Amino acid sequence: MNRYFLEILLNWSKPYISGIDLHHILDKSADSRQAIIKRTIRKGYLIPIRRDLYLIKNAKRALINTFEIATIIYGPSYVSFESALSYHGWTPEAVRTTTCASVKRAKEFETPVGIFSYEHIPIKAFSFGVEQHQQNALTLFIASPVKALADMIYARKRTWNSINDLSEDLRIEIESFQDFDKKMFVELINEYPSPRVKKMLNILLKGL
Repeated sequence: MNRYFLEILLNWSKPYISGIDLHHILDKSADSRQAIIKRTIRKGYLIPIRRDLYLIKNAKRALINTFEIATIIYGPSYVSFESALSYHGWTPEAVRTTTCASVKRAKEFETPVGIFSYEHIPIKAFSFGVEQHQQNALTLFIASPVKALADMIYARKRTWNSINDLSEDLRIEIESFQDFDKKMFVELINEYPSPRVKKMLNILLKGL
């Protein structure tokens, strides 16, 4: 294997690398480039995550953030549902699958870095209520807690008769809602293009 190429991989700024990045690094014909990538995979330096996305073994930045990679594996997308609720501390359970919302069709990926599940939401509801969170030099896109619930209501057709029923079902403390800015409820009711979501969020809001 070309030592120069290996040094580039091991000193890459991220623990993963895309096919586009490899295309620029390996300035060769498509066949030659694929032969080098396959050889690098056989040697164990690259581990396929999905097509045109690879984990770099022994990379300079070895730890991979699953929320960061989630939006790269299948995009456009953001972290939502149980993963977002757990991130915000609204649910006590650890979440093994990274759950995301996407404008594309629902899909699941089993990868060397974990399981990633994506559920479809309408494009009109995609951006509103999604927050940017900084972790070191990373920017993570994560639904606010109420946005995660709105996505759950839409994608999974979840309904509750009251906020107490929701609290018991998802093990969310009522105090979490009371400490949350209720304007997000109102704005999501106005912005989310789904009568079912609007109705359910209104029920929850009245329970507060």
